[in-house]
Formats: sequence, structure tokens, C-alpha cells
Amino acid sequence: MKKRIVSTMIAVSMAAAALAACAAPAAAPAAAPAEAAPAEEAAPAEEAAPAEEAAPAEASSEEPVTLRFMWWGGDARAEATIEVINKFHELHPNITIEPEYGSSDGYQEKLTAQLSSGTAADIIQMGVGWMPGYVASGADYFVDFNDYADLIDLSTFEKSFLETNGNFDGHQYGLPTGLAGTALIYDANITDAAGLDLTQRISWDDLITLGKQLHEADESKYLLSIDSTMLTTAVLRPYLLQLTGNTFFIDDTVELGFTRDELVQTLEYVKALYDNNVVPPAASTEPYSENLQTDPKWISGDYAGMFCYTSTAEPAVAAVPEGNFKAAYLPVMEGAKDDGFYCNCPQYMVVSKNSAHVKEAIMFLDYFYNSEEAAAILGTVRSVPPTSVGQSVCAEQGLLEGISKETVDICQQYGGTYEMGLSTEEEPMAIMKDMLMQVAYGQATPEEAADDAITLFENYLSTKR
Repeated sequence: MKKRIVSTMIAVSMAAAALAACAAPAAAPAAAPAEAAPAEEAAPAEEAAPAEEAAPAEASSEEPVTLRFMWWGGDARAEATIEVINKFHELHPNITIEPEYGSSDGYQEKLTAQLSSGTAADIIQMGVGWMPGYVASGADYFVDFNDYADLIDLSTFEKSFLETNGNFDGHQYGLPTGLAGTALIYDANITDAAGLDLTQRISWDDLITLGKQLHEADESKYLLSIDSTMLTTAVLRPYLLQLTGNTFFIDDTVELGFTRDELVQTLEYVKALYDNNVVPPAASTEPYSENLQTDPKWISGDYAGMFCYTSTAEPAVAAVPEGNFKAAYLPVMEGAKDDGFYCNCPQYMVVSKNSAHVKEAIMFLDYFYNSEEAAAILGTVRSVPPTSVGQSVCAEQGLLEGISKETVDICQQYGGTYEMGLSTEEEPMAIMKDMLMQVAYGQATPEEAADDAITLFENYLSTKR
């Protein structure tokens, strides 16, 4: 069933926050604050509670407790999260939280194995697209935050935002980490010098035209850096949504949401991105997958822009301090049947029902979401905060400005269909990436890649009927 996110809150929340401002993996030692370990890779409120410092929840016991917290993300996210862990430990010396973090590559496979074996971390950063499958399995993996209202204040979240993010049949199994979506950013220093205008609304064809123009003027430069993840998220899915008006899979009938010809047309567009030098060869960017901002050619200015998430735009910009970055509109084809892009949350935080210390885990998340101290540390490392507390603190720090605000403001203008269900599970996502990489590396024609993928998609769907 199609689920639409109607985003009306950012403008209200920014104003509210501004007013409020005026009135992995490696683990820490068992009895000490967490220490950073090397990474593997590198909403506003309808009636939100005032942004006041949350009083630390009372632990049920002063007995030593050790929790594990698993997440993925880059260095900035890791450093901020570990600092919050350490600050919480100062408030609750009997509670030690061991950080387990690294790249998103292989994260879901590891998580699935741990959940199945009962060895998952106590606190887990969860991909929004994975959650429906875990809930539908009936395995009862996660606690319902509604059952712990005495330990965590959910009134700082907009009620409607919680209802559409992490809520399954009335059970609040996940808490959204922010307000986010797909972003297209560019360095105006590069585009202006080449005479390119990215300030207007653009189509997919416009991207080809602009990319060709930039590369023809300077063969060392490409319009966009992109990897297999963003090809899937920012090209394949929205292009097909705009073309067909359907989600990738139609969950109600358990069938493909596109025809072979429509998939071939989409893959032909992907091929055109590479053939016309709009994006660099996949061999140049894929080694930096999930961390495109660490690519030396991004840092040196060989790439004018990139598709990313609103939550990762800031580190991408920070990697090029001399740049003059702006947020561009997202591409929409003429006659689109769907906007293709939408605003949602980037991740959920969940607590394992198998945890021996559920109360302490929820106490930490109350601090994580509702403490001004934690909000000041976390800033926008997981995008624009979803609580009135976080938004107020970020407004005071001036973080609800610049590229983070620009990308979210633009993303809010798109009302595409929110895809979450069968097509966001691990197996089809892997098939999509492999299909795209076959085309990107020239290992298969769009027709060949589509035929192979459709067979695999049909085999997958047959297991769901």
C-alpha cells in the first residue's frame, strides 16, 4: 500500500526552534567510559513539550550494568555518539555502554544474524526500510516505547511524525533519529565558473546536459559523484516512481511495480550518466562507497556535486572547506506520475526485547533525545533532530542554517510515495545494486541486466506470496 509522507513541519519547526532559542566495531572497557575505536570506513511539534533540560531518569538499581549500542556512520557521527555515551556514563556511573560501530556495508546482514541468534545489541540503530520485514516476521524483536512512558518522554516528538515513523499497528517499536531525505548538493564555485545554472528546477535530461557541458569544458571534472547506494536511492527508485507511479514492488499484490521496458528505460538512463561523463567511472567512486566525501577527487574539486542524504550533506561540505556549496532541486521528469522523492527519517533507534537491561537502555535513549547536553553534542549528525529539544538547541547553535537546512527545505517540497516494505529488504536491495553495477561497469547491457534482475526479483517475490 502506498504510504505518503505529507511534510508540513520544517518551516514551523525552524521558527519554533528559533523562538525557543530566544526564551564495528570496537567496545569500551567494561567499567570505563567509551573510547573511540577506528571506524571500519571511515520534526517539529504540533504540541511539542518545551525545550527544557530533561531530568535524568532514576535507575532501578545501582548494580553495574553493561549495554551494547550498535550503529553505522562516519567519523563525525561516531565521535559525537561516543561523547554522548560518555556524558551519560558520568550521570550514571553504574551504566557502561559499549559502542559497536562502522560502515553500513554488511550491517543488515550482521544485524539479522544477531537478532535471529538472540545476540543483538541492547540499543540498535535501525534502517527504516528493514523494520517492516523484522516486524512482519512475528519474532517480536523490539520493545514498544509506549510501554515505558515513565522512562522516556515522547511528547517532544510531533505526534503525527511518530505515527508515520517507527509505529506499527499502534506499537512504537522505533524512534526516528531525524528529518531527512535525498539531497543534491553542488559547489557553486565550480558550476558558476563553467556557466552552469543549478538554481532552477531540473529534469533528469537536464542533468545529462549540464554534466556534458562541464566535462567538455574540463575533462578532469564531473558533475556528480555517486556510488551504488545513491544510484539505487537517488536514481533507480525515484526515476521508476516518476515513470510508473508505482512503488518498486506492489506489496498488496506481491508483484513488480514496473514492466521490463520501464526497467530497461531506467537502466538506459543510468548508462547515459556514465557514457556522457556526468558521473565518473564506477571504478573511481565505488571504493569510497558510503563515504564519498573521503574520495581525494571530491576533496580536490574534481567533482562539482553529489547525490547524498540530507543527514550526510554537512560532512560532504566540510571535506571541501574552500567550496561554496548549495542545495539543488531534485530531478523530476516531464509528465511524472509521482514526485519520486520524499522526506522521512534517516534511521530508527530500537531496543532489543532480548536485552537484560531494557529500562537502562530506554533511560539512555531518553537522555539521547531529550537532554539539551546530548542535543548540543549530536547537533545534526543524524540530520535535523526530530524533537523540540534538539531543534531548539540546534537553532541556538546556528545549525538549522546552511546546507543542512537548505537540503531539508528542498526535500520537503517533494511529496513522493514513501517506499518501505518488500523492496527495502536485504535481498532485493542487493539485487538492485548488482544490476546497477553491471551497467555501470559495462558488464551487461540495460536489457541483459534487466532480464537477469527481473528473474531474481520474481524468485524473491515468490517466497513472499
